[in-house]
Amino acid sequence: MSLKANDLGFVNCPVCRARHIPAPSNLSNGVYAADCLNCGHFFKFRTTQPVRSSFSFKINGQDVTVGNEFEPTTSLNEFLRKKGISYGTKKMCIEGGCGVCVVSAKIVDALTLQPRHYTVNSCIVPVYMCDGWEITTIEGLGNTRDGIHPIQQRLADYNGTQCGFCSPAQVMNMYSLLQTNPKPSKEEVEDMLNVSVCRCTGFRSILDAMKSFTPDSCSNGLPTGLIDIEELDGKICKKTGEKCQGKCSTTNEANKMLQIVTAGAQWFKPTTKQELYSLLAQYKTQKYRLVFGNSAYGVYKDLGDWNYDVIIDLRGVQEYYSLITGSSGTTIGSNMTLTNLLEYFTSQQTSDPALKQFYDSICQHLDLVATTSVRNLGTWAGNLMMKYYHPEFVSDIYVIFEAINAQLVIADETGKESSYSISEFLALDMTGKVIVMAKIPSFNGTSNIIRTIKTMPRHQNAHTYVSAGFNMNIDAGQNYKVLTKPTIVYVGINKTFTHASQTEDYLVGKSLGDSTVLNGALQTLAKELIPDAETSLTPASYRKSVAISLFYKYVLGVCDSIVNKKYQSGSAGLTRPVSSGQQTFDSLPAEFPVSKAIPKVDGTLQTTGEAEYISDTPPQPNEVYAAYVISSVANAEIDSMDASLALSMPGVLKFLTSKDIPQGGVNNCYPERLLVIEEEVFCSGKVIYAGQPLGLIVAEDQMQANIAAGLVQVTYKNMKTPILSIDGAIRAKSFFKPPDPLNVGDPDGAIAKSDQKINGQVYCGDQYHYQMETQISICYPTEDGMNILAGTQWIDGVQQSVGQVLGIPDSSIVVEVKRLGGAFGSKISRNFPISSACAVAAHILRRPVRLQLDFHTNMKMIGKRVPYLARYEVGCTNDGKLNGIKIDYYADCGTTPNDMSNFAMEGWLDNAYYCANWNMTPYNCRTNKPPNTAARSPGSAPAMFIIETIMEHVAKTLKQDPLELRRVNLYQKGQKTPGGTTLTYCNIQPMVTQLESSADIATRKQQIETFNSANRWKKRGMSVMPLRFGIGWAGAQYNTLVTICNGDGTIAIFHGGVNVGQGINTKVIQVCAYELGVPMDIIRVKKTSSVSNSNSITTGGSITSELICMTVIECCKALNARMAPVKAKMKNPKWKDLVAKCYGEGVDITARYMSEPKDSSPFAHYSVYGVCASEAELDVLTGEYQILRTDILYDCGISMNPALDIGQAEGGFVMGLGYFLLERTIYDPKTGVNLTSNTWEYHPPMYKDIPIDFRINFLKNVSNPLGVLGSKAVGEPPFCMAVTGLLAVKHAIEAARKEINKDMYFTLNAPATVNVIQGNCLTDVTDLTFGN
Repeated sequence: MSLKANDLGFVNCPVCRARHIPAPSNLSNGVYAADCLNCGHFFKFRTTQPVRSSFSFKINGQDVTVGNEFEPTTSLNEFLRKKGISYGTKKMCIEGGCGVCVVSAKIVDALTLQPRHYTVNSCIVPVYMCDGWEITTIEGLGNTRDGIHPIQQRLADYNGTQCGFCSPAQVMNMYSLLQTNPKPSKEEVEDMLNVSVCRCTGFRSILDAMKSFTPDSCSNGLPTGLIDIEELDGKICKKTGEKCQGKCSTTNEANKMLQIVTAGAQWFKPTTKQELYSLLAQYKTQKYRLVFGNSAYGVYKDLGDWNYDVIIDLRGVQEYYSLITGSSGTTIGSNMTLTNLLEYFTSQQTSDPALKQFYDSICQHLDLVATTSVRNLGTWAGNLMMKYYHPEFVSDIYVIFEAINAQLVIADETGKESSYSISEFLALDMTGKVIVMAKIPSFNGTSNIIRTIKTMPRHQNAHTYVSAGFNMNIDAGQNYKVLTKPTIVYVGINKTFTHASQTEDYLVGKSLGDSTVLNGALQTLAKELIPDAETSLTPASYRKSVAISLFYKYVLGVCDSIVNKKYQSGSAGLTRPVSSGQQTFDSLPAEFPVSKAIPKVDGTLQTTGEAEYISDTPPQPNEVYAAYVISSVANAEIDSMDASLALSMPGVLKFLTSKDIPQGGVNNCYPERLLVIEEEVFCSGKVIYAGQPLGLIVAEDQMQANIAAGLVQVTYKNMKTPILSIDGAIRAKSFFKPPDPLNVGDPDGAIAKSDQKINGQVYCGDQYHYQMETQISICYPTEDGMNILAGTQWIDGVQQSVGQVLGIPDSSIVVEVKRLGGAFGSKISRNFPISSACAVAAHILRRPVRLQLDFHTNMKMIGKRVPYLARYEVGCTNDGKLNGIKIDYYADCGTTPNDMSNFAMEGWLDNAYYCANWNMTPYNCRTNKPPNTAARSPGSAPAMFIIETIMEHVAKTLKQDPLELRRVNLYQKGQKTPGGTTLTYCNIQPMVTQLESSADIATRKQQIETFNSANRWKKRGMSVMPLRFGIGWAGAQYNTLVTICNGDGTIAIFHGGVNVGQGINTKVIQVCAYELGVPMDIIRVKKTSSVSNSNSITTGGSITSELICMTVIECCKALNARMAPVKAKMKNPKWKDLVAKCYGEGVDITARYMSEPKDSSPFAHYSVYGVCASEAELDVLTGEYQILRTDILYDCGISMNPALDIGQAEGGFVMGLGYFLLERTIYDPKTGVNLTSNTWEYHPPMYKDIPIDFRINFLKNVSNPLGVLGSKAVGEPPFCMAVTGLLAVKHAIEAARKEINKDMYFTLNAPATVNVIQGNCLTDVTDLTFGN
């Protein structure tokens, strides 16, 4: 039997229909014979059309060829890491949202048809899409052995790294920009830096480093200047040996269609429209998907490649790259990316003010869509297809195209092309069809007034709450008469609502400048806007209100000439200038290298991608991979678990449950000596929270494990409504045993006798740690136990946890960690279940096992910051002097209280204020959430938010300036805190005075008053907050070993702290060099180990760096004492000679020391003092805001390294802004599932969320007599100062409420997200007028 290979170049077996690709050597006309590789049937075929079954691309200049050895679902990131090509290219979210995975890809630009560098997310780029690309990873730029690239060096010099996990991505993002634009402006740099999240630095240092490459950069003592183009590239062509010219000769292979057949699916890359149409005709009845950027599955997992049998890559269809402009308008090919679209609209120059406003509006909107890296990949057509498949998708492209009346040209499988409106397209059956182009009509700028607007939860990298587009043909001479039916289009209201049709009809022929028409339009719009609950997690009330506000904004802009000047501010959004930062500090040259501001010793290792994290550890022989099966409900019982389907998958080895806990071990991962309530490794039956580990799948490959985990079938019984809030726990009387209350003086009596009695309540929510490296453990079975690489802040805790679970001695377990990719408290105890489960798997399989949580499991399974509800009663004098305070505070512990004991809230509830009479009563609530845990400034941040809210309430009640009220109650030297600590070294009062002067508070308050009087819809507010932060050392035992090598005198330090990005190793080296009098470059800090650093407490609480430095000092003192007699016998010996002599005389040149500090009361060793002022501007109509300026004056004592400490202060403050203003977690009320467990819905701060003017000043000429070398802690106190961001916004809200005579006290809970802020402004539709 002879078959003819079809036009696509492959042949089907006539028996089993399996597809085959002829070998390349046979691709010429002729008849060939073959055996079916599937069923063995012998058949013949004739080939008539050549195809490619493999493709080539470049990585760092090296040719790479890929065939069908990978599945189409394999991402470029997975390929790079699995092949060991680039461990510097990180992974985290695997959905294009976090940006740690970005690389630079050289691809032909659709507009210029020239090769161009683009930043792309390697986690969403299928490796099969890279046909013909030139990829540059961080390893392709430079390294510490062969030479560092200028961008890598600059980021390290500016201390733009802390944990360093995102640093390679920051470098690669800038590399792509400079390749495209070697002389960028500062604004262009800030716009581009929207790709990679950084939880550590607060972004300012990264911004400064990257802006140092702009023509107008200022040095501030650090390197600046444009980069030489040869330095930028610096590559040598592998073919010619000459400098790379960016082009290589290609064969005509790229012009052949690519077809790759794998066991799971087929991948096609047609090169012409006709080839595409043939594929559509053949496969339209199958599960097929058209791809270009593959960014859709970052939002909707059902659009992932793994759900399809046939994937067709459109990148090869050249006809779809067209862009043609004519008198009637512009046609834009469907292969034009969002970046191409933005650049096209940006390039349009016009002297017509109306047209310019149109282009500016579109460009501003497009610049807010996704991130630069996603826009580089995704097309406008792909964005519309997401809206097609998911009507609830809030597509900004849909709004823009519908507003400008774009028409789509769509072709079917025959090649027939038809035009449709955007609305018609949504109703079309797109099976077998493809978008070819969009037709954008030309506009008359005189009469057509077009504007699109987007509202967002943060300033960058976020989906819209509501987006709107308006297009009206206006005659300004007839009081802004609407001449034809206007376009009013929205997304974010409900799945089906796109046009405000009733309002459109109402406005035809009416004068928009007529106040009665405006009111009628607003009333009509309000009636037809009916938000649903499915489209968004944001409340329907906000979406409706802001949709009305966006229409009002448009009208104010159109009718500008008749609008009251005070009301004109409502037409525009917030304008953010380029940000800047200032830092001042002291240093003492006599004590250098201590107190010297120097970069981190491992900064360049981080910026080059050479710094190795646990997830970068190359797999060992026989290593396998694990993935959790987690519960999808809370408060139920397991009925059945069926893993048969998962276990039938090739490569799946085992499904472990609670029944697999080894004999002699226990199903409890929390160390018994610390235990309050047992915490199961695997659920034994009772499900207490959604995300609870039920079991563990182990497979030969991580992807196999992940897929198999999803195939385990779990059913539940006895399901009950979960308790998901503090209010719910109070109603259900669901409590754990709380700590004892604290009572000082007679608060009841004091309040009863007070002039003023004030009561209220305030709430602050949880916060996901957002560590960039998710929870991980790698376990290696040994002959007598287990070696573990654990992503933990507490090696002893992991050792004890694994020991009791396996039933083996702690001494048989070795736990090691070199560095963590962020932690913030999430890896103190929350690695216990991870390492324990991984150890069970390694113990049973007797193979190395790697368990790293994917981002979504990490968010669902791991507890977060503890939420608090406080109810308070305060008594004070009419002058505001505090007499007595009573606070009942309720903590949401989740399912266990193991990690808290209410975090000794009484240590911070007073903040900087003296009151003689206190009652603090804690309650520990039991809810059906994961066990909540420590997060940066645990207890202290909510405590200070509570007391600052109380001070605001008292000030508002007394009609007193909030700062003056605070000043009246500030601590004085010698007074006692509620905990009994005498404040011997209290300097808070002069610090407040100093900040008032340096930050020009009085003048700026007047300026704010003037601004608010002149603007109805923009308001500003300022908050000034003093801070006293108690630092406690009690129980902080750290074990340190300092050893001197006798051969060359170099020094190795093993300490019990964990490097989480705080700069601990740099400070340790500085201190050691100072104490021993040796250069820093001969000192190395080694990984932390339960062998060398046993019995060390967790890293955290801001104290680890200083106490480790103290242990190093003690070790050095011991070494100096031992070496002194030998040194006395030598004449000015060199260090190396002294060491050799000491060793020769039998002197022990190794020293060990364990800290064991004791305090009289908790958090009482010393106090940190600071003052912070923040000013905010608010868009009353949308609730969007920006922090205009923040000034921090901070008493850091004599900082051991001001550069590192300022970075810690900035990072802590910005993380605090996220806690108080941005980051919300929402749970399904029926199942308890975390609905915000992705980068689409969870929003930590980005670059443009930080203060525009960010000033940090360390108090000068001070020393801490109770600290290490005169220093003070800095990691957590600045976090608490971010309360000023929320309170500044609150004062702006108060200014808005004053306009409508509603200026009474209100509580602003945290997080005060954009929708919460707008709702508190109390704007009614009747307030939306021209102001005349």
